[in-house]
Amino acid sequence: MKFCRRFRNCLSFLLVFVLLFSNVLYAAKNNETAKDNIIEESIQQIGPGTYYKNTNLTTPKGIFNINTIETSIGTKFIKVEAGDNGRAIGTATVSKQAEQKYQSNSRVIGVVNGDFFYTNELTGLPSGTNIIDGEIRTALANNTVFGVTNKGNCFISDIEMNGFVQIRKKKYEISGVNRVRWDNQLILYTHSFSKPTNTKGEGTEVIIKDLELPIVGNRSYTGIVEEVIKDIESVQIPEDKIVLSGQGAAAEFLNVLKEGDKVSFEINFSRDDIKHAISGTPRLLLSGEISEELSKRSDANVRHPRTAVGIKGGQVVLITVDGRQKGFSDGMTLYELADYMLEQGIENALNFDGGGSTAMIARKQGNVAARLVNSPSDGRERSVANSIQIISYAPLSEPKTVFLDKNTLKIFKNSNYSPTAYALDQYFNRVDAEANKLNYSVSKGIGTVTKDGIFTSGSNPGKGYIQAAIGNSKSKMEVEVFDKVASLKILNSYISMEPGEKMQMQAKAYDEAGEEIIISPSAITWAVSDDFGKVDKTGVFTAGKNMIEGKVIAKIDEITSVVDGKIGNMPIVLHGFENKDNIEVKSIRAKVSGRLSSDNEPVILGESSYRFEYDMETGDEGTAAAYLNFKDKIVVPGKPIEIGLWVYGNGQGNWLRGTYINGDGERKIVNYTNQGKFDWNGWKYAYAEIPKDEKFPIALEQIYIAEPVLENKIKSVAYFDNLTALYKEGIDYYNPEVVEINIADKEEFTEVPEEILIKVKDKGEGIDEKSIVLLLDNIQVKAEFDAETGTIKHTLSDKLYKGQHEIWLRLRDKAGNGLNPEFKQSFVLKKK
Repeated sequence: MKFCRRFRNCLSFLLVFVLLFSNVLYAAKNNETAKDNIIEESIQQIGPGTYYKNTNLTTPKGIFNINTIETSIGTKFIKVEAGDNGRAIGTATVSKQAEQKYQSNSRVIGVVNGDFFYTNELTGLPSGTNIIDGEIRTALANNTVFGVTNKGNCFISDIEMNGFVQIRKKKYEISGVNRVRWDNQLILYTHSFSKPTNTKGEGTEVIIKDLELPIVGNRSYTGIVEEVIKDIESVQIPEDKIVLSGQGAAAEFLNVLKEGDKVSFEINFSRDDIKHAISGTPRLLLSGEISEELSKRSDANVRHPRTAVGIKGGQVVLITVDGRQKGFSDGMTLYELADYMLEQGIENALNFDGGGSTAMIARKQGNVAARLVNSPSDGRERSVANSIQIISYAPLSEPKTVFLDKNTLKIFKNSNYSPTAYALDQYFNRVDAEANKLNYSVSKGIGTVTKDGIFTSGSNPGKGYIQAAIGNSKSKMEVEVFDKVASLKILNSYISMEPGEKMQMQAKAYDEAGEEIIISPSAITWAVSDDFGKVDKTGVFTAGKNMIEGKVIAKIDEITSVVDGKIGNMPIVLHGFENKDNIEVKSIRAKVSGRLSSDNEPVILGESSYRFEYDMETGDEGTAAAYLNFKDKIVVPGKPIEIGLWVYGNGQGNWLRGTYINGDGERKIVNYTNQGKFDWNGWKYAYAEIPKDEKFPIALEQIYIAEPVLENKIKSVAYFDNLTALYKEGIDYYNPEVVEINIADKEEFTEVPEEILIKVKDKGEGIDEKSIVLLLDNIQVKAEFDAETGTIKHTLSDKLYKGQHEIWLRLRDKAGNGLNPEFKQSFVLKKK
């Protein structure tokens, strides 16, 4: 997969020329870069000394969608930094991590995901060293890192950590900061790690106070022992203190300490000027040559989505390659990635976490903030451990260049359109194109434009332009006015309204080529079926008085479009699973299959349900997920208050979730259960509430079962039926739930607890107090119920015997729905 260097150098010169003397985007197509290779590239400047490039590369060996951000080190106002979710443990999408850096004086203009990370109970802990603004989030003895110095210079190199704790005249090596503790190791934990140290096996934990935090490298610390805790597995890490944790020989070293003792320690790196660092593996390029580390990787010739960082001369280059998307992008092997980066003139490069983690956001011209520019293989951004961020600290300044939101406009006669004008300042920040500074004009014969920029097309077909100007900067939009359309589509997908309620009807028109023609509702002839309501001249529909079903019709000449609807907000079945035409199944770190149910398999309503079989026992680390996707998203009419479906389970204990796209195009995740709570047997109505302030309409994308915990990954089967949108409270299908109990499962006591307190809730008609049965060791006991708080109380006898005791709760709500699963829990009384 080679490129012609002569073409690349020529293209680079041309791009520099274009970007120095114009703010327009540059696009290039070339069929001669190498035999049978096709490159399509678009490049734009997104900040001082910073450029974003999208490359579509087609070769005989595959298709590759590549995104690149390149910035010059030392450019005024530009800094390269590392980011995370604010702690050593935990994850967030690169978009969320970037939000922390948006301030009045700073704007994130480019980000890629960083290091590999743990996916167990320490989810989000980077696999290697991570330093954020000087603070050591986590560190190992040896790592290859991408780093930024205190002066803003960037490097890729191996770094070593040498740390020690000194007690009196004796020293002991620190094996890591905020890491998993192994045999005979001494680990330093900060509050950035997590609340507990999560150490495995007994050891000694020493809490140190009176320190200047956060902990940074290459300086000495002396603190005071607050507490020494021996023979313990884990302790809480106080916010303003650290914990020294030792096992084996390290524990013996710490055991000499007592409260009030002084302890000194140092964490030294082989470089003393590191402000930011993120580790990766393997090194791809070293001094302009492909790294020998690739030959040691068994997966070096497997194609996956990829993320990498490179340095060439005085420039930092961030790269993502999409993958696992047939026909769009195949991903790259590590060798292909290294070769591609070498051809781009990169001298040193480091591989980061790829696969579903690969993500890049960039602030493209015209955007206020950075947005996702690559296509993640999961279909969405994955939460990751950390990221590399390019941040502009350039101030907002006066508008320099004006742009209109479209290059061309097709519009129907007598219709209105308000072009959006925006401006870029000298630092490529989007700034307000103030209305009082904008001057609009139109060419003769195509219509009129107001001083506020509202364009009204004329009554006759024709061609011309709209122009916006600020000072000497001008932007034109080519306009064509139509008096005929090839097709018409009402945008209101389904009308669901209360009697007398009003709704603005909207429609789109299209020409013979399928391209949109802007059309105002007032330019359309509207009609309705009998008694369904009426539509006025501006396209506002008023629902009729009767609770009926009907139609609204839009018409231009002989071209029509019809939308169905109903008056009265009854529930709508979105999918009855009577067929599988719009269904496909996919998976990540799992196997999945699906089909309609057969005879003798469970069905809640109709002739069939959907049988969904999944196998997460693949041994792969990371969240496993099995997806039921709707090939064409299901647009939900109106403003539902919840989406629900019937689900048949067998006590799986996984996580039932779904996604939808809101009216602003944002993907939202909904939980039909909490994590681990898809735990019932038989049929149960599962639901997800939709926020009242959501941007409607919403379109359902998928239902899926996820499992982030390796130990809980199983093979199982579920059945889905009757996916429904609910608009107001109706039939009570909701099972009551236990939400809290004052005794943890299997909790151990040395004295008899005073009472059992169980808090329950019911979304429907409420708990039936007469149905409550509380059993202690299979004997029914007195249960007091407070309907206002939902609390069930039982006072325990102080004569309770030593040993394990079983709590069992049964109850129903007033609609007859019971707990599912039944509530069972135990506790242990060690001695009286």
